[in-house]
Amino acid sequence: MLDVKRWFPFSFLGHPVSTHPRAMIEPYAEQRKAGAVILGLASDLSLSDYDIYSGAKEGPDMIRQMLVRMPYSGALPIYDAGVIEAQSYFGVKEDEFDTMRAAQYAKLCAMLKLGHLPVMLGGGHEVAIASYQALSDTVNQAGNDSSSEESQILPFVEGNRIGIINIDANFQLRRSLAVKAGSAFHSVAAFCHTNNRTFRYLGLGMCDHINSQATMAYASELGAQWLLDSEMKMKNRKRIQAVVARYLEQVDHIHLSIDLSVFSSAIAGGVSLSRVFGVNLAVVEMVISQAMASNKVRIVDIAGLNPEYDYQNQTARLAVSLLHHVLKYR
Repeated sequence: MLDVKRWFPFSFLGHPVSTHPRAMIEPYAEQRKAGAVILGLASDLSLSDYDIYSGAKEGPDMIRQMLVRMPYSGALPIYDAGVIEAQSYFGVKEDEFDTMRAAQYAKLCAMLKLGHLPVMLGGGHEVAIASYQALSDTVNQAGNDSSSEESQILPFVEGNRIGIINIDANFQLRRSLAVKAGSAFHSVAAFCHTNNRTFRYLGLGMCDHINSQATMAYASELGAQWLLDSEMKMKNRKRIQAVVARYLEQVDHIHLSIDLSVFSSAIAGGVSLSRVFGVNLAVVEMVISQAMASNKVRIVDIAGLNPEYDYQNQTARLAVSLLHHVLKYR
């Protein structure tokens, strides 16, 4: 019999026929051995200024569906912890988001203390707020009590310097008292200020057409570092790698946050703010590889998917591909 996969490596529809098994996703339980835990937050609160993008809260479910359909060859187990959803039918309001964020925070703290790698899925980039808070509190609590049972299984006790690597077109540093579009890491900076912790931030792919001069001035005031999307070219790979390497030396733990809007609309049309130009996928993968190789990445966000505008699930597939690239190095 003719071996179709051997002689015809591509299907007639143009999609590759993979010989890798599909990902075996198991329900998350605390007694599982250490692995990657997928948790969604069905919120698009930070996109509420853009009513046409309200479908982004469906992003986590779509990525989870695609995750079980795409081949996975990594060794790290993947667990599904479900999606934290709003109770109201008409979308997430600020008071309800506080409840959702508290639930996310509690779940992430528990996962981190068990040695898992949490992967948050959005939705709006506000998923990053509780991600950072959970990592920061877990690190500092373990460091303050190095004799505790928890600290014996955490790789956190050697230092408490937490750094954010935000791969995104937007700084997410818009000043706002409430969570609004582009304000996620301003909320994190306010959290650091309140708790007397240092805010360390590296933005990669920032677009000067999206971010205001006031935002860039605020980023400088906070001591943030960044590279513009125009600088994130493969021809500049040595410079990019040098910037990332210097930053990795300055921190002990990394919160890696990826917004799919960093890519061009050609490969990521189903995002909150689609753009004609963006950062090349190969460059983003290079940065992810470098960060993961440091063994300092403790928590990951993948945000920005809006299934309503995602033709043939192209952007959801991209999100899963990025997730697989992250897990390749764990």
